Amino acid sequence: MTQLILPIVLFLAMELFLYLFLDGPRRGSLVWKACATLMPVLTCLYGVLRGGGGWLLFAAVAVCLISDVLIGVHFVSGVLSFLLAHVLLIVHLVLQAQPAAWSLLPWAVLYGGLWVYYWRELPSLGKKAVPMCIYPAFLFGMFSLALALPFLRPGAPSVCLALGAACFCVSDLVLGDGVVHERQTRLRDHIIMHLYEPAVFLFALSAVV
Repeated sequence: MTQLILPIVLFLAMELFLYLFLDGPRRGSLVWKACATLMPVLTCLYGVLRGGGGWLLFAAVAVCLISDVLIGVHFVSGVLSFLLAHVLLIVHLVLQAQPAAWSLLPWAVLYGGLWVYYWRELPSLGKKAVPMCIYPAFLFGMFSLALALPFLRPGAPSVCLALGAACFCVSDLVLGDGVVHERQTRLRDHIIMHLYEPAVFLFALSAVV
């Protein structure tokens, strides 16, 4: 239990910075957003230093922090940066357990469904069309591998990774839908961030538990 005291403190700090980003006096400030994601980065660093491994996971979480800032400055650059984070996560997941053939079934269903749903909107996306096509392939790949991990390698770290991937996937789907249909609302922002930040924290927590 004592090993979770620091992660709990960092989680509460993350929630505070998330509140400041979403509803504080400097609402929307990338500083608050970056500070919120810094908490999972510190949590992961704590877990890695205690356990002596997991540096690839730490790199992925750190790239998420960089991506948070980039996507607020230049959308495509931010998407490409998050893409790198997913590549690192995929490699980390593969190293945890050798994927089974059935573990990629969710990827095929989700990616195929995405193409069917957004097929007509693609021509209107302009420069965003390419990253919006490539990024989900890696996002769903990461999600599929993480979802299978608790069955291939049972344990608390695998469950944390699976839950984190699920939250990350839903958050990005809501974000992507808002970009495609140009629907940005306060409620949507809350849903995206209250799924994304816990997702990154769950990834980090897998290095601690």
